[in-house]
Amino acid sequence: MRAVLLVGHGSLQSASGAAMIRLAARAQEAGVAPIVRAGFLNYSQPTFADVLERCVTAGATEVVVQPYFLIPGKFVREDVPRLITTGQIAHLNTTLHLAEPFGDHPSLAQLVLKRALAHTNHYHDATKTALLLMAHGSPDVRANDPIYAIADHLKNTSHFANITVCYLGLNEPRIDTAIDTLVGQGFEHIIAVPYFLHVGGHVAEDLPLIINQAHTQHPRVTIIMAEHLGYDRSLLTVIADRAEAAIEHIV
Repeated sequence: MRAVLLVGHGSLQSASGAAMIRLAARAQEAGVAPIVRAGFLNYSQPTFADVLERCVTAGATEVVVQPYFLIPGKFVREDVPRLITTGQIAHLNTTLHLAEPFGDHPSLAQLVLKRALAHTNHYHDATKTALLLMAHGSPDVRANDPIYAIADHLKNTSHFANITVCYLGLNEPRIDTAIDTLVGQGFEHIIAVPYFLHVGGHVAEDLPLIINQAHTQHPRVTIIMAEHLGYDRSLLTVIADRAEAAIEHIV
């Protein structure tokens, strides 16, 4: 029997991973695999090891490990494979396979647009409205390529006059710098979408602080922080497609 195990980072924020656990349940209902579960690398419960044990106990002989991450950063390249190696040793009769992270799946661009459009209205002049994609990013600049691919997709499918990718601090431009640049270019409305799956400390604390400071710096500009990616049924398509691709690779 096949299982899909979603693995996310985890957070000290209470219920940060609730969306992932909820999507795992919906994915199983949708038939992505007979067993779909979710676990965490750090901080949150249940752990990857605990959930893997539950999958095996439920009868899984093959487990597709789906990184619940947007880009192939360190956690995806190093930490998750390390867990898989340890898990494989602990469960010799079960075969573990690693799927790709969410990456540049087009459903992510559609979800970003959905989050942004929830905060636009007919009073906004499209020529003076920008969409800011606020990401965590990775020191490995190549790992950030999927974010730019999502931005490029939005440039071709949305009405925003400008779409800018910016970062908390690991990469350039930083969020505050990007906002300063957009204001300098004459944009009067900025919709800032947190490109994050979980409502961890960055989404709950860091990003609101940056946006509030930007309001103080630019009081005549409308700067709105939209909802992060969070829970949305469109992510089921991402999970299903990534799991299917991993299974096809196995075959």
